[in-house]
Amino acid sequence: MTAPGTARWRALLALLRPDARRWVGLGALIAVSSALALGGPLVVRRIVDRAADGATTAQLVRLATVFLVIALAAQVINVAVTWFATVTAWRTTNQIRIDLTRHVLGLDHEFHRTHTPGELIQRVDGDVTSVSDFLGRVVPRFVGAAFVVVGMIVVLAIVDWRLAVGAFAYVVLAMWAVVRSRHRAVGESSDEMGSYARLYGGIEERLTAAEDLRSNGAATHAMWRFVEESTDAMASSVRRERAFLRMWWMVQASVAGGSVISLVAGTLLVAGDVITVGTAFLLFQYVLLLSRPLEDVVDQLETVQKANGAMVRVIDLLAVRPGIDDGGTTSPPAGPLSLTLREVSFEYRQAPEANRAYADLVAEEASRRVADGSERVLDGIDLHIAAGRSVGVVGRTGSGKTTLSRLVLRLVDASDGEVLVGGVPIRDVPRRELRRRVALIPQEVELFTGSVRDNVTLFDTGPTDEAVADALRSAGLDSLADGDIHRELGAGGAGLSAGEAQLLALARVWLRDPDLLVLDEATARVDPATEAALEAAVAQLVQRRTTLVIAHRLSTLRHVDEIVVLDHGRVVEHGERATLAADPTSRFHRLLALALDVDAQALDDLPELDDLPDLGGVTA
Repeated sequence: MTAPGTARWRALLALLRPDARRWVGLGALIAVSSALALGGPLVVRRIVDRAADGATTAQLVRLATVFLVIALAAQVINVAVTWFATVTAWRTTNQIRIDLTRHVLGLDHEFHRTHTPGELIQRVDGDVTSVSDFLGRVVPRFVGAAFVVVGMIVVLAIVDWRLAVGAFAYVVLAMWAVVRSRHRAVGESSDEMGSYARLYGGIEERLTAAEDLRSNGAATHAMWRFVEESTDAMASSVRRERAFLRMWWMVQASVAGGSVISLVAGTLLVAGDVITVGTAFLLFQYVLLLSRPLEDVVDQLETVQKANGAMVRVIDLLAVRPGIDDGGTTSPPAGPLSLTLREVSFEYRQAPEANRAYADLVAEEASRRVADGSERVLDGIDLHIAAGRSVGVVGRTGSGKTTLSRLVLRLVDASDGEVLVGGVPIRDVPRRELRRRVALIPQEVELFTGSVRDNVTLFDTGPTDEAVADALRSAGLDSLADGDIHRELGAGGAGLSAGEAQLLALARVWLRDPDLLVLDEATARVDPATEAALEAAVAQLVQRRTTLVIAHRLSTLRHVDEIVVLDHGRVVEHGERATLAADPTSRFHRLLALALDVDAQALDDLPELDDLPDLGGVTA
């Protein structure tokens, strides 16, 4: 079995593979730079020995000129290495950001239910930026140091094998000291980044809900949560900093010890006529040459720590496999899609053992939702909706209505049983085709910074302006259709009312022209006038397609053909709307009666006109 560390390095190499040529070119530049760094001390050794042997001034000047040329070339190539490394690192990590974003967007509902947007932003951008810093700043220096160490030992072995053995021993001891303290530092860095991800996720969540928190007096609780998460993050930072300092002292001790040993050893060997003064000077310069990479490690240690922790988190995130596969190859027949559920159950449970990364990510949430491992949200549902029919789904909160819609959209897969669309098992339908032919109008509509057209097409450049305008008119947004559809909206659709936003979601569906439509409480948050406009548009939209309408307001179900009543995850009633409404023993009839009674009671509670307060001349 492959060790986790090995698997992660292999995964990192796989991420670098698309830009392999650039990285190989960078490696070649670093090799040249390292060769020049090793060549300089060799020239100095030659100068010292020739001077001791009584060489002429002209000979020494020629050697000095060679040294200056080498030093100048080394500086130029070092600048080229730095520039090339930065550009290559950003190219690689930008592609990682794209791949990671695509991967996260492809993960299923359960993953996104247990991870806040703020946490995912930190992981997709913050962690990848740390990896970019590592690749652009640390990797070139590490590779350069490796070339220098190998080249130095080879050169010293040619000069005197005893010097090579001593240098090798010094390198081994120095690396042992660094590696010994590295593992703890990497673990602390990973924990620190995780704590900051939770902190940012909590901040994002509370900023989004700021109005609700303030209006309901929960600001104190929110602030205490922030204090707790900040304390957690600070404690993680302190632990990481302690690990950093321990490693820093290890490196400094190695540098100082190597310099002292080289001076003492060189002096003794020269005194015994074992080596020349130039060779002793070469040994000291090579030790100093090794000291520089170690000191660079100290300077870049925080980057190394963050990058190691970030790489662990990036690769672990990429290792999370979607709970819903996309291996379908069968297309349902053209036209409205029938919907069939055969003994369908759904429960919140932990991921399979083969997908441990996913299991670790959802275990906490799953344990809250599944006390005994088998909390069924839907239980043994048998249901058939013929093609072209419209069906209203009603039931108490928690009865499984929204989960049913997620099964139809394949945002989740059934734990047991089978869902079929157009007579084809939904698992066998390619996801791209399912998204094209099955559409959702949600209760909460998401609008984006962009034009009206962009928000209708969701940034698809394919539809024409005429098609977009027709979709807006069909949804009852004549004012937008007749105006400038390229007019820019602000963040979150600023510039449109809540009712217009809901109608714009309807225009999206008109433009797509799906074969199966799901409306999830689409009128729950709009005013009566907008509700009437929505109902009129929906009445036109449901024609020629199968429609599933999930609603609390029974008034929105006036035009559906059938009614399905859910209770505790089971279908307890299913039939023609008119038949169920006329049957006093049916559950739907009782729900209608209850709704009418509540409405009548609300009217009875209104004050009489004579009891209304004086409104300053305004009459009823």
